[in-house]
Amino acid sequence: MQNNENKDGGQISVNIACLDLKRLRPTLVSTIGSHCEVWRSNKRQGIESNDEDGVIYTEFVIKRPFSDHSISEAGLLARHYRQLKETLDEIIPDALFVVSKINGTPSVLVLAKAVNIWFNIANQQNEEEAMKLLCRYPKARIQLARFVKAAQAWRNSDNPKMIDLFGIDNLIMDTNREIRFLDSFFVFFFEDTFHIIDGGEEDSELKDKVELSEKRLRYLEHLLVMAKEICDQHQQPD
Repeated sequence: MQNNENKDGGQISVNIACLDLKRLRPTLVSTIGSHCEVWRSNKRQGIESNDEDGVIYTEFVIKRPFSDHSISEAGLLARHYRQLKETLDEIIPDALFVVSKINGTPSVLVLAKAVNIWFNIANQQNEEEAMKLLCRYPKARIQLARFVKAAQAWRNSDNPKMIDLFGIDNLIMDTNREIRFLDSFFVFFFEDTFHIIDGGEEDSELKDKVELSEKRLRYLEHLLVMAKEICDQHQQPD
């Protein structure tokens, strides 16, 4: 993930039982997400290539939730993420949900393959540039169409759920010019949870998140239609 304006360069300030944080030396890259703070580190690994020893570095992020989660909640989070991965494949970064003690309390964290953010594809203010990029990079256009199709199917299923497009930089184009969805915790919004208790007060915050996600999904649908029209025009012979 790309460093953002909130980076303070500090080391991780909590104790995570399953990680040797002194050895990993992770660096804070984001505290502005709805559900977690994000730290980045790398793992050094020796390899053999052409009879010569070499070294590769695997860049990864550590996502620590702002609130604690039980083992059953961790299982639900992982199941929803696995559904994303099975449907959207390389659009979803490889990730591992780990149950461990954080500051002495059982909870869950995510270890995920790092992604270098280059462009926010879901930001409507970027429409003109986004269309140019989708014409320039056909693979990204195919990936975005696949994402939108899946989001529409989930939205219209028997158990409707809205993929989380509310978060900052949830859906992006990375430095390889490919589409990536970076959310890990609570990746779906479920409308049947608008009312925490049947007949109770409506969860207005959740409703706002769903409505903004729907707005951004409609924008992505529009973007694909417009990009196809523009790209096809540019491909026509003079």
